[in-house]
Amino acid sequence: MKLCDLFFTLLFCSSLALANDPFDELDSEMKQFESQTEFDSEELDAFQAYLLSREKAYQLWQDQYLKEFDQFQQDVIKQWGRAEPIKAGYDVEFSENKKLKSVIDYENEQVKVELIVNKKLSQAEAEKAIKKQVERLLADKQSNIAKVFADNTTNEQAIIKVSEVEFSESNKQKSKDIITQQTQSQVQQIDKKADRALLSDSLLSEKEATRLARQEKTELLKSSHTRLKNSDKSYVDAQQNANNDTKIVSYTVKLPKNSLQTRASKYVQFAEAESRVNHISAPLIMAIMHSESAFNPNAKSAVPAYGLMQIVPRTAGHDVNKLVRNIDKPMQVDELYIPEVNIETGSAYLNILDKRYLKRISDDQSRLYCTIAAYNTGAGNVARVFNKDSSRNINKAAKEINKLSADEVYQQLLARLPYDETKHYLKRVNARIALYQSSL
Repeated sequence: MKLCDLFFTLLFCSSLALANDPFDELDSEMKQFESQTEFDSEELDAFQAYLLSREKAYQLWQDQYLKEFDQFQQDVIKQWGRAEPIKAGYDVEFSENKKLKSVIDYENEQVKVELIVNKKLSQAEAEKAIKKQVERLLADKQSNIAKVFADNTTNEQAIIKVSEVEFSESNKQKSKDIITQQTQSQVQQIDKKADRALLSDSLLSEKEATRLARQEKTELLKSSHTRLKNSDKSYVDAQQNANNDTKIVSYTVKLPKNSLQTRASKYVQFAEAESRVNHISAPLIMAIMHSESAFNPNAKSAVPAYGLMQIVPRTAGHDVNKLVRNIDKPMQVDELYIPEVNIETGSAYLNILDKRYLKRISDDQSRLYCTIAAYNTGAGNVARVFNKDSSRNINKAAKEINKLSADEVYQQLLARLPYDETKHYLKRVNARIALYQSSL
């Protein structure tokens, strides 16, 4: 892509004007890049050849994944008038025809089962229909609902409501927000891959890794811009062809009492074992699991990341494989749904952040804050907080960090991290460490 064409694309993307969104973030980054010395043509040609050979297989996989992701969301919108968030603490299952939906909302500690029914059904008939579906899900040991209600009873009074299928500008925007948030998370994963150049045994120089990351971000954002336009069109089509003879009946109940503690207790022994192996505190490992998945071993996010500690096979998974297991390839998804393997991998990745990427930070508490933030967004984005030129060089940033108190480091991270998501993540994990320090 010519530089002028790239700049036009970035300006067009930035018109979305979302605070802290990936489009604005890349636009700023590219302006800084354009002011720097360009690669000569021979170096660029060699790098492009390397890029194509290294990334082609993954790009094909990602294109197919995003195509299937968007198609699934469009199928859901046709029935429900809204897309459903895909995130680790929000476990959603649909029936094959998309007319039955069960949601475990771990953050709000509740379960909701919803069913599309004929609008002519009376209130009593609609209630009977939803109760029948709840009973069926509870009897199916493979359903997400059955796994949280092991005794086949909710022990709580359910709230049953009937509502209209609503197509609206608000729901249309929410479906686009899912794509934007997914893109932002994927941009951060690209940053994490680029961070490998900061390690002494990296095959890429920092300059090459930066170029690779910017190329990948550009392609991702081009794709996301197209997806956003398609999302608008698909929503309008779904609205125009909506079935006006249906309504939604919902059944909402609280999760069993002490559900979080029950789930957490299953993984304490693994956290303590990995704490000894990786020299990472067990409360930190537990706090990460709590924040990433609410202790749901089958959690999957839209990135996609998998399992208890939300490992992305191609970033954290690959780092652990290469640096710990001497396997230079990404992890397999099936591995990450095994709790022991997932906790081992997440804990080893925390060790890599603490003992390799961030090792030049001298104060333990300051390094802990940076490790938590880096687990979410990468060490390079942490470095940008402290480098006046926004450099991603963590060794350079460490010199500045070492001049500050731990509290000053924490406050600067909260004020200047590139993504609001990471700021909230740092707050949550830090608070939950104290929770598990008192209970372990």
